[in-house]
Amino acid sequence: MYYLEILKYYSNPAVQKEMLSIAKDREVVGSIEDGSYLKRPDVLLYPKDIEGKVKDGAVAFHCSVERWTQPMQLSTNLKQEEIENLRKGFDFLIDIDAKVKLEHAVAAARVVYSFLRDLGITPTIKFSGSRGFHLAISSEAFPEKIDFKETKRQYPEIPRSIAEFIIEKTREKILEELVAIEGGIAALVNTVPSLSELTPSPFLDIDNGTYLQNKKPNYVDGIAELEKGWGNRHLFRMPYSLHPKYWLVSLPIKFEDLKDFKKEMARPENLKTDVKFLVNKEGEATELLLQALDWKAKQPKEVIRPKIIRKKSDKPIPEECFPPCIKIILNGLSDGRKRSLFTLLSFLRAMNWKPEDVEKRIREWNLKNSQPLSERTLKTQLKWHFRQSRELMPANCYSQLFYVSFGVCKPDQYCSKNPVNYPFRLMRDQRNNQN
Repeated sequence: MYYLEILKYYSNPAVQKEMLSIAKDREVVGSIEDGSYLKRPDVLLYPKDIEGKVKDGAVAFHCSVERWTQPMQLSTNLKQEEIENLRKGFDFLIDIDAKVKLEHAVAAARVVYSFLRDLGITPTIKFSGSRGFHLAISSEAFPEKIDFKETKRQYPEIPRSIAEFIIEKTREKILEELVAIEGGIAALVNTVPSLSELTPSPFLDIDNGTYLQNKKPNYVDGIAELEKGWGNRHLFRMPYSLHPKYWLVSLPIKFEDLKDFKKEMARPENLKTDVKFLVNKEGEATELLLQALDWKAKQPKEVIRPKIIRKKSDKPIPEECFPPCIKIILNGLSDGRKRSLFTLLSFLRAMNWKPEDVEKRIREWNLKNSQPLSERTLKTQLKWHFRQSRELMPANCYSQLFYVSFGVCKPDQYCSKNPVNYPFRLMRDQRNNQN
């Protein structure tokens, strides 16, 4: 966009009204086209402040997730206690960005929204202006105190715990929705050429919607390393700000409009300002906070994610070394047959079974199912798997979609992150006992 077009957009009284309503008690910073910020701290108080920032080179605006008594007193030289004394509260945002297609972000946002609604919360939603959506809960929705301590002084621990809790509780449903969008597991896998594990992370960035020096946190199995993402004076793209790459509006939308959302709806010429952002009833997020903190308290203090420990071998791994879930699947199923076909094919290939042995065992398994899969389904999946040059992994052991929901997850002492680990842990223990 040209300068005059940007100035015209931000001079729109409707845009100014909405931006100023969000700006209250927040640090608000303009950014130039390369993404770097103008001076900090800064605020927006009047319509002319917005126009003035544009004249100084601002093309986008970012505001703090925290609310402050006196934002202009913020400084990098402040001690933690001084920062806490300035903080009035904080909002909660979770950011969902698509890596492959916007429909994936739409599906994930709908899952997270529904999860929050089930807890009595009506989150607000806005298009980020680029590849996804921000779901938000305002500061007013949280209780003033929790565990006899002021909530505003439990930052960033509280939003970090809530974000991890939401992601953990929704990722299986998100994966299920992604499979449905693409019409099957194989079709979904094909959208990401480098994919090796079935988690949402190859398709989506899901995090708390905040930024630290313009850098987002890293991701492991779809879980953001949130300790790097939450900190003092975090900023997020302001509602009704333009995005400097796509020149789309960071537009608040209704949940009813999310399913059929198109980027054209966020073009400046199509602008509507009838949807509010960060508006919640007082205390409505109390149950979410209690559940998140209870869940967090039960998690290990330091999560060490086990790595795949298998070693390359020329010998196929025998069935007696298979994990309980695979053995149960091989006995035949009445539910989850198509999902389990993917699991078996990827598992047996990882066990160094020859293609002809894999096909023979798959056909034997299919006859044990209460309703065998069609010959066409078997041939299609066998052909697709054997055509893959990449090493595909079965879904990880926490998966509701692939194990828990149809009752095959029966872990013992050798189970870990992924079924593929099991035989090597078992055989290692057997060797140690023989020595």
